[in-house]
Amino acid sequence: MFWYVFKHYAKNMLIILFALSFLFTGLDFLIGGLRLSSFNIKVLYIFNRWEESLNLLYPLAIIFGGIWTKISFIKNNTLGALYALGVSRVELFKPFFTLSLFTYFIFVGLNFTEFAKASDIANGIKKHQYNNQETNELFFKYNSSFVYIKKLIPEDKKIEGLTLFILKNDKIVEVQEAKEAEYINSHWIAKDILVKKIIDNRLKIEKLDKIDTLKEYNPKILNSIYENKKLTLYESLIAKKLLSTQGVKTYKVRAEVYNRTIIPLFSIALLMILLFKFPFHARYINIVNITTKALGGTLFIWGLLFATYRMGLNGVIVPELAIIAPIAVLWIYAIYSLIDSKNRI
Repeated sequence: MFWYVFKHYAKNMLIILFALSFLFTGLDFLIGGLRLSSFNIKVLYIFNRWEESLNLLYPLAIIFGGIWTKISFIKNNTLGALYALGVSRVELFKPFFTLSLFTYFIFVGLNFTEFAKASDIANGIKKHQYNNQETNELFFKYNSSFVYIKKLIPEDKKIEGLTLFILKNDKIVEVQEAKEAEYINSHWIAKDILVKKIIDNRLKIEKLDKIDTLKEYNPKILNSIYENKKLTLYESLIAKKLLSTQGVKTYKVRAEVYNRTIIPLFSIALLMILLFKFPFHARYINIVNITTKALGGTLFIWGLLFATYRMGLNGVIVPELAIIAPIAVLWIYAIYSLIDSKNRI
């Protein structure tokens, strides 16, 4: 029984996932991708948009695939036959839960890779920035200093135009300037530094051979944090730790991490609720009506969670309250549905 249900659910979920992702990618390409310069660039753009759509839509595929499978079982009287053989609702849900959880872990794992940055790559291609990875004019806090970077080149692990403003009692007491810096062994190493100090109300200028600074500021993470670009989950966790040590607010990074790891869990909870609430025989339901309600309710909850995620991302509500709390409530009701189902056929 397990593999019979598992096979049907897997087939339906994959059909829906690819159908939705191809539709999303196709519409996006027709709107903004036809003007791209060459065939190869168009293929690269389509592939990255498709990866982005997979990451966005797989929770819906988990739910819609379960609804499709359950409805088809009801219409063909397969569900009634399985219950007649002594299969319980909980046992019937096990294949759905196993595959949905497996799918969830696959995509969470993919978000630890460059797969997570597909939308940024596609947007760069759309703006004809195929190889442009440079970032200009960065200004941020580092320990008791402020840092100005004229040009950051992440791929080369290089900075052109680095200036450190050393503060004491909220006043600039020293300025360190370097034309270039390289990222080596978790440090940025700048050479031929021009140091300007204020001593006894006089400006003193001297030179240093090299300095080590910006510890753990990986160039890709540095670029992504201050340019609002996507990070992998691993990079996001490092960025959160890094920003916390600098006393910088981390709500954006936390919201992104929760968006990749916590929000997709709503799909499994909602699938559990829907499957346990569906009657087991066609004579007890209006299939069109209940399917419409299930699909509409899913889209409504998905949209509501997206809205709370945006509020957490913008700092309107703390991410834990905006994202984790609604998912926790949904899971509590899902577990209640599971317990309640044990008291029914």
